[in-house]
Amino acid sequence: MLSAPTPDGAGDAGNKARRPTRVAVIALRNDSPEPWLDRILTDSMRREISARGGFDFVNDPHRADLTIRGRIRPLDVTSKSFSRFVAALEYGLTLKLDLEVVRARGDVVRLDPRMLTESDVYLASADIEVTRSNRLEVLRRLSDLLASRVADSLELIEDPIPGANAQGAQ
Repeated sequence: MLSAPTPDGAGDAGNKARRPTRVAVIALRNDSPEPWLDRILTDSMRREISARGGFDFVNDPHRADLTIRGRIRPLDVTSKSFSRFVAALEYGLTLKLDLEVVRARGDVVRLDPRMLTESDVYLASADIEVTRSNRLEVLRRLSDLLASRVADSLELIEDPIPGANAQGAQ
């Protein structure tokens, strides 16, 4: 005999349909000189979270099971290669985030900063608009990569690796 589903969608253990974890992303503080980078990163995280089956994106942090908040650290931009006229041909760019996840019950989980750091290279040009476009393309690519890592971390926070807590309790 099957029991009737409960209001939260759970029924028998065999039929239990887990409701998606509601996630909110608070706009990140942008400590970098790059305009709009906070919006690019927040948009990447929202897209990645919405694309995952176990998550439901919500706009209101008060309705969320998990809320992501944090900041974008200042960008590290270095010249990587030069022409014989000492003009930079390539720039290296490192994007670093400081993020934490706030659970609905109030506890805070800081995400590993090593996981939230990524670098790439973009080409310079005599045309400043081309250089800016190349830089923006790298920032979007790095944002998508870091957003994927954040979503992976959320999956582990919400559904920890089996046995990890049991071993710690012994």
